[in-house]
This record gives sequence, structure tokens and C-alpha cells, in this order.
Amino acid sequence: MNEQACYLVLDFGGTSVKGAVMNGEASILERCSLPSQVDSYDAFLESLLPKFDEFRQNYDLKGIAISTCGAVDVERGVIEGASALKYIHNIDIRAQYHSRFGLPVELENDGCCAALAEGWLGAGSSSNNFCLLVLGSGVGGAIVNSGKVTKGAHLHAGEFGYCILRFEQGVPLTYSELASTRGMVLKTARALGVSPDELDGLKVFELYDQGEPTVIDVVEQWYMDLATVLFNIQYSLDPECILLGGAISRRKGLIEKINQKLDGIHSHHPIAKIRPNPKLTQFGNDANLIGALKHFLNRQG
Repeated sequence: MNEQACYLVLDFGGTSVKGAVMNGEASILERCSLPSQVDSYDAFLESLLPKFDEFRQNYDLKGIAISTCGAVDVERGVIEGASALKYIHNIDIRAQYHSRFGLPVELENDGCCAALAEGWLGAGSSSNNFCLLVLGSGVGGAIVNSGKVTKGAHLHAGEFGYCILRFEQGVPLTYSELASTRGMVLKTARALGVSPDELDGLKVFELYDQGEPTVIDVVEQWYMDLATVLFNIQYSLDPECILLGGAISRRKGLIEKINQKLDGIHSHHPIAKIRPNPKLTQFGNDANLIGALKHFLNRQG
């Protein structure tokens, strides 16, 4: 058996739960994956049990750390709100795990976990005050103030995707609709008259790089909308930097393009002297795992 202290870390996503055995320095020793689309939390825990038994034979497991969608009340161990995984909400998650596995359990929102990872070992490690935006099917994120994740009175601080960027024909359009990868794909599909199923972020940028005029218009507006989101966050929360995550954040030249759009915004708004400082996150798909571990260590000592 590996005798160092280890932890089982789970990251709940819309289609799967990524699992890993990690040590206290966030090194991943072994991985697993399980379906997240099940009928109940009991059903998920039953699917986890064989893997847990295998891990416990090989590692000295000290606890279970969970990253999950939803508004997480970390004190009660309850996930409020709503998500694509209906079965995870409004039950005592910690009690579910503890009764089966007999280990300490901590859980936190996935956006907050990503921010904890970056603040601990990543791009936010030199800053006590930063924001994180995750660009994907929507715009999620988190706020770190004085080194701690800010949750807000209703556990929704950092849910930037709900914010309204502008109105069109009286209809509010949110950050998620305008500045997410999914939003860009949907607008491109409408402009080209094709099904969104025929496109993804990579395909849209491929058409952009090929000089497709219609796609150029959509993507340039997307860059401007994203830059405007960063500007608004800067003057709402005044972070030292704003970290950008999600698969699309790996797009070559993303930061340079955003800064070009910010140049234009500031040229028309010269009274605004503070400029957003966008940076890329350091961790990719493992950010939520690393942050969930950090949250566990913070809570359990």
C-alpha cells in the first residue's frame, strides 16, 4: 500500500464524474471516470463503491473532496439551486458519503474550485484579489478576495453568466449568451443558416482563420463582448487580474485580441484609468480536482 496520506477527489460534470486519488501536494496518483447521468445519488454511490474499495486497498485515503455544479452551502454540505444533475440538489451530501465510506467529506462549487486551484498553485498564486471566468456552455466563475473565495449572501457571487450585457428588441442578453463559447457557436450557426450541431468552437475559429466574412463579423463581436464583460467586472470588483479558463481560453492570441478590444473601449472612455488585466488559467481539465482538494485541506486542516 502507498502509505502517504491520500484523498479521493471527485469532479461532477454534466455527463461524467472525473475521479482521482491525489496526495496533499496535488499530485494525481490514479484516475477514474464514472457516468454522472444516473437516477439518484444512491445510484451514483453504488457505482463508485467498487472503485473506492480498490483505491482504499492501495492508498491510505484520509478523505473525500468534491467539486460540483450548483450553489454549494459548504457548511451544511447541501447543493442548492438547480443544474443538469437534478439528483444532487437539496440533500445532505456529506452524510451520504460518510455513511457509506466512513471518511470526512467536503464539497465546493466547481467555479470556486477552479479559483482555489489557480490561487494555490496556478496563475493566481501571486494575487490575493482576482476573478476567474470559465468560458464554455455559459460563463461561470468565482471571486477571490483577500485570498478567499467570496460566496455572497445567496451563494451566487461569481455567477457572472446571469449578468445582462445589453438588450435587443427589449430582450435581455446575458454574459452567457454573448461571451461564452456556446453563445459564439449559436450566433455563428444563425448567421450561416446551419444547425449548431454542425459547429463547435474549433470549427468557428477555423472558418474565422480562413477569412469567412460572416464568421469574422460574429467572432469580432464576440471578442468585443468578452472585453466589455472584463471591463464591467473590473469596475464592479476591481480585481488585480481576471483569469480566463475553459477550452476556448487556449485559443492562440486570445489575450492579445481582448487587449485590442480593450484599447478601443478605453479610447472612447478616457476617464476610466484602471485597465483589466486578463490572464490565462494555468490548469486545464484538472483545475476542479486540484481546487476541491485545496478546499478539503482548508476545511479539514
